Amino acid sequence: MNEKKTPQQKQLDYAKTIANELIEMIKAGTAPFQQPWEPAFGTDVPYNYVTGKPYSGSNEIYLMMQNRSDPRWLTYRQAQSINAQVRKGERGIGLIRLITHSEKIERDENGKPVLNDHGEPVIIRGLLEKPYIKNFTVFNAEQIDGLPPLIKKPLPELTWSRDNAAERILIASKAEIEHQYGNNAYYSPIKDKIVLPEKTQFADAGSYYAVALHELGHWTGHESRLNRQLMNQFGSDDYAREELRAEIASMMINRELGMPHAPERHATYVNNWVSVLEKDPTEILHACRDAQKIQKYVLSFQQQQQITPETVQNKLTPEEELLNRAKEIYLSQNSLLSKTEHQNRQIRLYAVEKVLEKLPDNLKAEALTNFYKQEIKAAGINVEYPQDKGILEEYER
Repeated sequence: MNEKKTPQQKQLDYAKTIANELIEMIKAGTAPFQQPWEPAFGTDVPYNYVTGKPYSGSNEIYLMMQNRSDPRWLTYRQAQSINAQVRKGERGIGLIRLITHSEKIERDENGKPVLNDHGEPVIIRGLLEKPYIKNFTVFNAEQIDGLPPLIKKPLPELTWSRDNAAERILIASKAEIEHQYGNNAYYSPIKDKIVLPEKTQFADAGSYYAVALHELGHWTGHESRLNRQLMNQFGSDDYAREELRAEIASMMINRELGMPHAPERHATYVNNWVSVLEKDPTEILHACRDAQKIQKYVLSFQQQQQITPETVQNKLTPEEELLNRAKEIYLSQNSLLSKTEHQNRQIRLYAVEKVLEKLPDNLKAEALTNFYKQEIKAAGINVEYPQDKGILEEYER
């Protein structure tokens, strides 16, 4: 009798499947993030045709690895629900989903479904004590009969303009960008600055913004942002891990914005990527997770130019506001700590984040706030913030 696999075992099996296929593609130079892409039409991001939602993380990468020209995917039942049919003999792609909540229809005292203002049943979602991994299979639109033809709308030409999405993102990020004549493009975590060649050295606007957004991906790793390990020796496994994250994120961002992707600058990392994935297949899951965080962080700047500080403040819950203020003080203390103390702090934060990564956002925010409280008190360093007067006293309660 076969034993039921744990979520960790299912996740490991999935990781091995992707990693093994991806390693062969990387060696051949055919991995999605190794392929140059010129978006003549559409954005080409895999999405569920019924729900309209794009796939995320490792699922997104795995679907891109299938080299389908149609970005639409469905489960077998979803195809049937819209009077379409998966062709006989077609093989689907296995994906995974972490299930953290249960769902049931709310019913009145007579057992009848309670309806909302739109006449739809009210769904009650409950947090599961033990989240689990669910396997499901999807098929590409090219494998299904009865779907309408794919219609791709031409994208506007990317020009040197403050009106294009990439330029708006760079402006809204407030990242320090220095242009120097030469061939260097990099992010310096010590100076927290991006260095790029002069714009006139690029063949076109698309080439420039592709490189700029790649470096902006590295920029998100600063401790005041997404806080990744950036002080890595060139050629090391940690260096390869960060480049893998930035390259996957760059591809995701460029395809969503409908911009070109030119990966030839990063061909030197191929052997390092293969080495990292062979040592630990689950690294592809971690890399895709972090790449999606980078993607969301960078693309969030698209909306920020239309949002004033006042409206942002109004959208924050008291818990979110407290978390943000605590993190600000915590990060401000870092520059006053010794190198050893700072490193130990980062180790503790990394350990806490690993424990919390699968928790719901509200519980994660509460736990992180408590962590920052303890670290601030333990450091014993007073950081004055007029706007946060009294926050340290509040932690003593």
